[in-house]
Amino acid sequence: MDLALFRWINQGQRNPFFDQLMPLVTEFDHWRYPLLGLWLVLFFWGRRETKITLLLLAALVGLLDYSNSFFFKHLFARPRPCQVLAEVHTFWPCPRSFSFPSNHAANIFGAAFFLSWVYRPWSPLLISLAVLVGYSRVYVGEHYPLDVLGGAVLGALGAGSLLLIRGQILHLVEKWENRTKDQAEGRPPL
Repeated sequence: MDLALFRWINQGQRNPFFDQLMPLVTEFDHWRYPLLGLWLVLFFWGRRETKITLLLLAALVGLLDYSNSFFFKHLFARPRPCQVLAEVHTFWPCPRSFSFPSNHAANIFGAAFFLSWVYRPWSPLLISLAVLVGYSRVYVGEHYPLDVLGGAVLGALGAGSLLLIRGQILHLVEKWENRTKDQAEGRPPL
């Protein structure tokens, strides 16, 4: 089923519009500087809660990327479709790294789930972008659909963990602010 779905997306969905769009969507190099710029603007002009959220988002993506690249991919050691299938429609040379789970999917779904929980009105857009990136990974021939699903699950687990940590940090910050406020007003700490 994974192979059939891969072939349907990679070959059956081919069209000139997607041949232009999907490489643009899937290549992080196109998005690195605009995303970094947005992160910096939000960090420097955001409130304390926004800064905490952005620092944890950076930690989340870094942890997902590192753990996936150096542990999970080697644990499963699944070859990429462009490494083992002759008829794969590709746009550039096939990467030499393993396929499962997809780093792109883990990172984008992790970020989308994390930010969707914090900024709920943005959820439809964030999840749609993650799904589009996941689809693009199959369309460009670098991943099977199951690789993308595995990356999405890994991203969700990472996002859930960092959301718990975020909650604890925000609770500690609130407690510290209340203590500081009480001390400034001359009330004894409880």
